Amino acid sequence: MKGAYVFLKNNGVTIGFATGTVLALLAIMIMVGGFPKDATTEMLYGSSIFDFAIMVTFILIVVGVAVAFFGPVIYTAMNFKESLKFLAILGVMLVLLFISMGMGATPSDSDLLFYQGVDNKHLTGKDIAFVDSMLIYTSIMILLTFASLAFMFVWGLLKAR
Repeated sequence: MKGAYVFLKNNGVTIGFATGTVLALLAIMIMVGGFPKDATTEMLYGSSIFDFAIMVTFILIVVGVAVAFFGPVIYTAMNFKESLKFLAILGVMLVLLFISMGMGATPSDSDLLFYQGVDNKHLTGKDIAFVDSMLIYTSIMILLTFASLAFMFVWGLLKAR
């Protein structure tokens, strides 16, 4: 397992770019090869020359999401002791998320009419409260990011002494 990790660490980006390049070139060749000379817009909409590129894109998105999700889960399960700091930070972030969700303000009926306006009649009070809570959560995360950057700067100055 360690050999695979070292191999992917050294060559993973190159393999990813090479795979993407080969698939993109293959999709372009299929499209150019199936592109009629006197094609109209209606003919192109009815053709299937773009299907390969669309399917490859969907497959790569699904594979990327699966790897991005299952990779850290497997690593955490296999190296639980090393992952305690990450799990603690994840727990703090979830606690802050739930606190922020509790702080999201549900608008009154008159405020809801204002938010809905002319084009947004589908908005409900829950939608606006969710957006409000996510704005609060984002603000907290940005504040904590700047605080950690300031701490790292000061810590570097103190450590250099």
